[in-house]
Amino acid sequence: MESTKKKVLKALQELITTRESIRKAESSNKRNVLFGVSWTLTQFHIVALLKEHGMNNTNLAKELNVSKPAVTKAIKKLLEHRIIDERQNEGNKKEIFYVLTEKGEIMASIHDRLHKEAEDQYLSLLNSFTKEQLETIIIFLNTLTSHLKDEVLK
Repeated sequence: MESTKKKVLKALQELITTRESIRKAESSNKRNVLFGVSWTLTQFHIVALLKEHGMNNTNLAKELNVSKPAVTKAIKKLLEHRIIDERQNEGNKKEIFYVLTEKGEIMASIHDRLHKEAEDQYLSLLNSFTKEQLETIIIFLNTLTSHLKDEVLK
């Protein structure tokens, strides 16, 4: 059993290392470049959320599970490049919310397509597992996610 646990640990380390390498490569290549600008995943996800309806900084931070300053930084660049616009809440003039521009709609469509491609790749991979194996994977991933969230809160 111990050797199996060590194999799992090694596989996890390899997964994390590979994922980080891919993220670094993606941030330096042309995949995230649109309108001549390199965009972060947070910015793409903000655009995807705003496609549904206007949201304010606080709601975006909650939905994305990131800090308000991280959203503010991402929003600044989106505003600067006219991907989104600011609007005032009619009922509360102090509250600012964000909506997509025409360029933002294009970016949201591209994000949707990339998201669908990634989802299709994962589904194809998952087809190689039995239902029982998938149930075990779900339990493991949920447990790992809870553990990671607990670590962040410490």
